[in-house]
Amino acid sequence: MANYVVMVRFDETTDEIILRLQDKLAANGYKKAVNEWPPHITIAAYEGADEQALLQWTEEYAAHQHSFKVGLFSLSVLPPGGEHTDTAVLCLNPSHSKKLVDFYYGFHEKYEEYCTGIGWYNSIRHGNPIIHSTIGIFDVTTMQKALEIIFAEGVFGEIKITALELYTYPMRLIKRFDLKEQ
Repeated sequence: MANYVVMVRFDETTDEIILRLQDKLAANGYKKAVNEWPPHITIAAYEGADEQALLQWTEEYAAHQHSFKVGLFSLSVLPPGGEHTDTAVLCLNPSHSKKLVDFYYGFHEKYEEYCTGIGWYNSIRHGNPIIHSTIGIFDVTTMQKALEIIFAEGVFGEIKITALELYTYPMRLIKRFDLKEQ
């Protein structure tokens, strides 16, 4: 059974800013900070869901949504855990505006039973959704310098959510669904 990830994508300007930040981090020795995925917020990750049903739901959901702005004003950290006791994940933390939370929860109206394992951090049923945009993985002992680089790169501010995309996991884009412009 295949695994899938549904993510929201940003406007081109935000993508460029985040990619420039990742390049700067990589140039400063933070190779783990280069995320293989394009800049995004993960909406859901599924194990064993039916691809055609998921495509249909994503298309149906996106067809009724408009692009919207959300604030990107802080960072969050997914702490070390499991076998990864020396690394943590740094994330851009979008403001949990009503629009973003409603959008996020609304997508979870279907297929929540497949949000296990890789989707646990995104699950509504488990009660632990962590709405975030991963920057990268960092050694805990070097996070101070990484934070200094992040703070200097101008990644904070208002961004625009423009599309939903469905990927396989590991990453392969299946289809993009642009949101309607307001």
